[in-house]
Amino acid sequence: MEQLIDNQPKQKMPKPRNGFVAFLLSLILPGLGQVYNGQPRKAAVFLGLLLLIPFLFGLTRGATFFYGMLALVFIEVTLRIYILIDAVRQARKQKLYIQKPYNTWYYHLLIAIGMIVVLAFYDLNAALGTQTFKIPTVSNNPTFQEGDFILADKRAYETKSPEYGDLVAFLGQDGQTYTFRIVGLPTDDLAVIDGIVSINGKLCKSKFVKPIMNLGIRAEEFQEVLPNGHTHFIYKFGRSYEGKLPDFEKTPIPADCYFVLGDNRDFSRDSRFIGFVKKDQIIGRMIYSYWGESGSLRMNIDFRDK
Repeated sequence: MEQLIDNQPKQKMPKPRNGFVAFLLSLILPGLGQVYNGQPRKAAVFLGLLLLIPFLFGLTRGATFFYGMLALVFIEVTLRIYILIDAVRQARKQKLYIQKPYNTWYYHLLIAIGMIVVLAFYDLNAALGTQTFKIPTVSNNPTFQEGDFILADKRAYETKSPEYGDLVAFLGQDGQTYTFRIVGLPTDDLAVIDGIVSINGKLCKSKFVKPIMNLGIRAEEFQEVLPNGHTHFIYKFGRSYEGKLPDFEKTPIPADCYFVLGDNRDFSRDSRFIGFVKKDQIIGRMIYSYWGESGSLRMNIDFRDK
């Protein structure tokens, strides 16, 4: 009896895609749902767009403005939502889907690990040229409020040097991050007399504004004008958290160094205590707040002119 041998390859049975699974995979990692649906190229495009858009905003400096950052967040969120919708919609269309070689749990895991590695090495702050800080103290009242979330421009001093009045974030010698106002430039002779800055023997203009209560203590608000015309407000208590604060005697600022003060003059551990700030210690210039303890009242406050 002859035995018949069928050499024909077995036909793969369709395995419809599950919309819920596609949704979950895309929720975990943008584009993974498209891989599950047999669309790896589309997944690569979506992931590439999510990485490219912040880079373009950084390149055009759009993120250094509040509404530019708002536009970036809107675009990124909208794109992520679209990726989820697309994954579910395409999955529902795949009623007669024939599984690809990569449609196995271990291939999906390998692809997911690859995506995680890419995202882990992608530095969003570097792409945007910005960094976020939360203000932990009252040392810069009334300009900053405790709990403010503020964006710093990390590229502000790539082509220019810090100026009088700039509010900067910098890394101290103790490894801590500080945020203070630059009041003294390299080679200046600087003194602080009764809380007011004196530069090269000339006391900065100051004007009493009003009495205030701060930290439960009576104080005074003044308006101070730095040599370049920059005007800002300061608080003066007449004493510090460490007792009576003596005047800071006239001191020359070394080359490539800056002198910084907090606007809350008597409750600020600034250059009078931690010393001069070198330019390479500066992380960036504080540019605007986007939230705070009082919520939306602290949104879109531009500190470049304060």
